[in-house]
Amino acid sequence: YTEGEFSEKSSSMRTLQGFSTATTDDGTPKLAGEKFFDMYRAYWGGSATYADDFVMAALDKTGVFADASDADEGDNLARAEIANKGAQYQNTWMYIIHEMEDAVADCRAGDLTANDKGVKAIDEAWVFWAGSLEGTEGTGNGVQMYALAEKRAANFGTKANGKALVNTNVLTHIEAMRDYLKAGLCDAAADKIGVVVSQMTVPLIQGTIRYAYHGDSAVQSGDLKKGRAEGWAFLAAALPQINACDSGVAAMLRSNMEYGVANPMAAGYKAVVQQLQSVYTCLGFTCADVGAYAVDGEVVAHLQACATPKVSTRIARYAPESDVSEHAKIDLDQLKMETETDNFNWASAKQVYMQGQHSSKTGSMRTLQGFSTATKDGQPKLAGQKYFDMYRTYWNSATYADDFVMQGLDKTGIFASASDSDAGDNKARAEIANKGAQYQNTWMYIIHEMEDAVADCRAGDLTANDKGVKAIDEAWAFWAGSLEGADGTGAGVQMYALAE
Repeated sequence: YTEGEFSEKSSSMRTLQGFSTATTDDGTPKLAGEKFFDMYRAYWGGSATYADDFVMAALDKTGVFADASDADEGDNLARAEIANKGAQYQNTWMYIIHEMEDAVADCRAGDLTANDKGVKAIDEAWVFWAGSLEGTEGTGNGVQMYALAEKRAANFGTKANGKALVNTNVLTHIEAMRDYLKAGLCDAAADKIGVVVSQMTVPLIQGTIRYAYHGDSAVQSGDLKKGRAEGWAFLAAALPQINACDSGVAAMLRSNMEYGVANPMAAGYKAVVQQLQSVYTCLGFTCADVGAYAVDGEVVAHLQACATPKVSTRIARYAPESDVSEHAKIDLDQLKMETETDNFNWASAKQVYMQGQHSSKTGSMRTLQGFSTATKDGQPKLAGQKYFDMYRTYWNSATYADDFVMQGLDKTGIFASASDSDAGDNKARAEIANKGAQYQNTWMYIIHEMEDAVADCRAGDLTANDKGVKAIDEAWAFWAGSLEGADGTGAGVQMYALAE
């Protein structure tokens, strides 16, 4: 683990430990500044070597294993699972993402000598995903993420044509990245990273579900240390992403599945899995991607495939010609934000406002904040549009809508002297934050969608949002939201509901 044995590089051996501990010449963590590494590092207390810390605790019998007994088989099996799965699904997993980031960076540098304009780095991403043992057809006995995806697909019924859908999807997107990089389409390649990461996360979630069940003493017996260690290894590998979606869900899962907690799986596997399912959309995949967990061919009670909520074809009487169901779900973020501010949970409200939770787009989440702060080529995305320019000029800020909301959430500006113990102050902050997000952020973005639709039409490009039709569908989806239902009689929270 620390010295390597089989994978050579220019002047030394490549190591599994090095995937986590590598630094640049000035001592900075090699992966610093990359989105997912920074997310994971922050979650694990700022440790740049969080993955290595996880593995070494098991190898050295430190941390949670400080009191483990060398004579206890359960302790030894647990240490082995944490060490091995940590190296696979934290060290190597994150380094695969680094290779994709590195490929895009090489491409943007425009230097053909830099990893062949990113192509070599993207090749390395796939190599670390699959390994050498899979052979040319992917039918070998590997031990990397590719092998895990195949195993979990067999458990969860997510194979097609004899292969795990995850592996098929990751391969498709990696090959697309390679082709984009070769063509110098760096931004198109970059857009694929989030999509690949979402698919890379599916086997981790499947593993978490499997071992939540096998680590629950209400349905299992005997020494459960090994299974609980496996469950924690899988959950830990996805936990920072879950936390970014919903910190409450992450806390609940960790309190039940972290190895060494006083009452493991106290809530029961059913509750744990339900919490996991609540963040699928935010993580970028669906219930069908995860599938149903079966043992000996029988689906386990409560572990059947969940149903990903879908918006009706009609949205509040409007019949879109494109699928804008995810766009309409922005109202679920608005509703969650309102719920949190009603209870004066400012940090949670800010999290859903800034990071999103329900309305997914390619590779990431759509956010209420982004309606105000989005940029394009370094300029405000809505610049040049009549009403945005009017409002920007009046408020003297391109992010005027976000400025309005954030003073309510952060207790700044007009609320700088507000009292946390004053109900009136708190209610006023909630109203400014919520109504600002609804009637400034989203309201202006609806106008942007109409402007965008016309621009696509004038460009005469049928590939641009279906010549404007998709953009106009999006305008209505943001106006009405998903909660109004097909006939517009639901309990929505968007402009449609305000008008009623």
